[in-house]
Amino acid sequence: MRFLILPVIAGALISTPAFAETSQRDLEVIGRALGFMEGVSGSDRTVAIVYDAGSEAEAQALAGAMSGGLSAGRVTLNARLVPMADAGSLSGAHAAVLLGSASGNAGVFSAASSAGVMTVSTDMGCVESGQCVMGVQSAPSVRIVVNRGAADASSVSFAAAFAMMIEEI
Repeated sequence: MRFLILPVIAGALISTPAFAETSQRDLEVIGRALGFMEGVSGSDRTVAIVYDAGSEAEAQALAGAMSGGLSAGRVTLNARLVPMADAGSLSGAHAAVLLGSASGNAGVFSAASSAGVMTVSTDMGCVESGQCVMGVQSAPSVRIVVNRGAADASSVSFAAAFAMMIEEI
């Protein structure tokens, strides 16, 4: 009987989607991408970290990584924690990193795009569904995917040189 249980457990583990937590390296990639946003002056970028109850620890860790400013290329990232229920308060942020169920949430995307805030996640499904402007993966290699429709809806545009570094869907 126990020999039957092991394949079932192994199959469940293999078929479970892996959602990696957003790392400091992901933040650095996001920061470099923010350096290519058009219509933004200065080097400081405010990054709203939108989280649900299940991703609060990850949000706190990211805010800690940006405490005092995280240098990423030509920009410095400064965090602002935003609980998912307060997604309507994204005004003034340059980007919103979406964690947990905030990633792919239509209400969060609507609030961010109304405020002209670029949404970004390490969950590529968010970008594919059009609920995030940008998806970032930094491991094993850097991958940046931009959803053109979501970018247009959010009034977010990038310098032409950025197009050579990304995948666009």
